[in-house]
Amino acid sequence: MRSRSSIEIRRCRPLLGTFVEITARGGDERLLARGIEAGFDTVAQVNRLMSFHDPLSDVSRMNREAFPKGVSVHPWTWQVMRAAKRFAEESHGVFDITVAPLLTKWNYLPDRCYRSGPTSTSRDIFLRRDDEVFFCRNLFVDLGGIAKGFAVDRAVEALKDNGVGAGIVNAGGDLRTFGPDSQFIHLRHPAEPTRIAGAVRLRERAMATSGIYFERQKHGRSGRTARELISVSVAAAECMVADALTKVVFAIREEAAGLLARYRADALLLERDGAPSWMFHSPRDIRDRTRFD
Repeated sequence: MRSRSSIEIRRCRPLLGTFVEITARGGDERLLARGIEAGFDTVAQVNRLMSFHDPLSDVSRMNREAFPKGVSVHPWTWQVMRAAKRFAEESHGVFDITVAPLLTKWNYLPDRCYRSGPTSTSRDIFLRRDDEVFFCRNLFVDLGGIAKGFAVDRAVEALKDNGVGAGIVNAGGDLRTFGPDSQFIHLRHPAEPTRIAGAVRLRERAMATSGIYFERQKHGRSGRTARELISVSVAAAECMVADALTKVVFAIREEAAGLLARYRADALLLERDGAPSWMFHSPRDIRDRTRFD
């Protein structure tokens, strides 16, 4: 019989274009269930705000109306837009949410008949006051992975706010652990998704993975295909940061070392032919929370 101090509840729902799984551990089953519901409610709110597919979302309204007049958005959307601009600046344009037209061209996103100039970038996005987004020319954005990472972070906050002391929020590979104990995470092989490529132990850390599931996949505006490098997993304090850095490391590899150090993050790189390689750029006390096995 399981003791009340070791109760675990796990729930899964379709959200964010994937399956979101929340695991909560503790001694009070009702408290855990309430925390899980709060976590899912938070993820659903991020989905409503930042979905490219929902015509009523903040993202859709920005894509229709932010040029030429600007759009007022929810504080969470504004926060993610601010982070996206910061990552674009810090990566010198490698990370760029205005890559959405390419994703539409490749049929990864539906064609909404939005207009975008051939030279539009994140530099053409301006954030005014604390809630307004303005595009200074025709462009459209997809928050995609960075919004998914943000949703994971907010769900963890919701769980903690409801008294849940340990667990995992996993949104299709973007995940975050919380609690005093390290947790074992398996990484699937991108070329063979049913095969395990490696395992990681995380404690109070987030991890995101970007992999080649389609031969034509590219990242940012670097224009590089990554046929040799097929998977990058980044561990960081926040899932939004980890997700953004996977795209940067995938595109420029060792050139991203400075950004990894800035965010106290670590990266696991998996080649198509060869052993995994690691990029450790975090202090020892943080590295001990990320163990690659």
